[in-house]
Amino acid sequence: MTRASYVTPGQTAARIENLRRLVAELLVRSMRRDEVGDFLQMGPSGVRKYIKELGERVSIVRTPDGPVYFIAMTAAQAQAYLEQLAAVPVSRPTGRPKQLAERVLAPGRHIHMMMDDSHYSVRLHSAPAARDPLVAAFFGPRAAEVRP
Repeated sequence: MTRASYVTPGQTAARIENLRRLVAELLVRSMRRDEVGDFLQMGPSGVRKYIKELGERVSIVRTPDGPVYFIAMTAAQAQAYLEQLAAVPVSRPTGRPKQLAERVLAPGRHIHMMMDDSHYSVRLHSAPAARDPLVAAFFGPRAAEVRP
């Protein structure tokens, strides 16, 4: 697969958009780490990466409740930074998101995945749920399994 050199990959485009949203929100108000996570809808490790990427553009004040982030540039500097981010070319979406394809396995089956900052693989099985044979040996068959 060949990638054009003038197009930014999709993940980078989403990251740039989140950076723009975060800088715009920090211009309006200061935010704690958990507020930044709620705003960007991500865990603590993702928040750390965004704050690290902003670098000296953000100042940190330590409080008993945790760090509070302030924008450390003027409105004109922030506007220039936002324009610099907007100048990066953005890719077009290439298809259906991978998450939706994994979660729609069978009609009537719902999978809820908790938001977490650690990645783990989830394998969904298409076999119907069945009673364990040892449980059936100890407690007998279920009422629905008893045949008249």
